[in-house]
Amino acid sequence: MTLIDAQPVDHARLRRRRTLIIAAVVIVVAAAAIYLYWPYFQARRTVNHFMHALIRKNYQEAYFLWQADPQRYPMNAFMRDWGPQSEWGYIRSYKIEAVTVPPGGHASGLVVLVKINGITHEAKLWVENHSEALSFYQF
Repeated sequence: MTLIDAQPVDHARLRRRRTLIIAAVVIVVAAAAIYLYWPYFQARRTVNHFMHALIRKNYQEAYFLWQADPQRYPMNAFMRDWGPQSEWGYIRSYKIEAVTVPPGGHASGLVVLVKINGITHEAKLWVENHSEALSFYQF
């Protein structure tokens, strides 16, 4: 086969191949972005549900979302921390300041900083990635 006998270039085939490669790259990049952002989305959503239950004064639902062990953290302790007599009083408003990985990197959950009722002292909440259980962040 010589150069003169070569088959003509199939531009439609090249265009389909280029489109397929671009689509594959876009899908891989989108999947990676969703995979990396998903825990942050879940943590933010969990804290939003929890805070909305507190705003509605539905302490049973909030306690359920906290997923506490009743033996170690009974309802009366929860009410001391989140009820009307807590350091924030009745919760009327909140703002999620940050959702971040704890210092040191690899952990099983995320730290959520929440500003409650405009008070400068933030609530530091820990959200487990897989169970979405809430607790106070200790560090």
